[in-house]
Amino acid sequence: MTRELPWLVLQAALLVVLLHANAPEVWFWFAALLVLLLWRSFAWRHRRWQRLQERQGDAQESPSTSGSATG
Repeated sequence: MTRELPWLVLQAALLVVLLHANAPEVWFWFAALLVLLLWRSFAWRHRRWQRLQERQGDAQESPSTSGSATG
């Protein structure tokens, strides 16, 4: 969450600017906010996917120590 906090503040600031913008500026600020939101959501999804892949890779590499081991 601390990694995303500056981006959330920036998005909130853009939303405030969007709410106070004149008619021609609204579309520009709306597009800027939309691009920023899409970019951050794709980055978050990619980081989440990488973490899931690392967890699956770790689970497959390390053998389970629970249960009965005969050896």
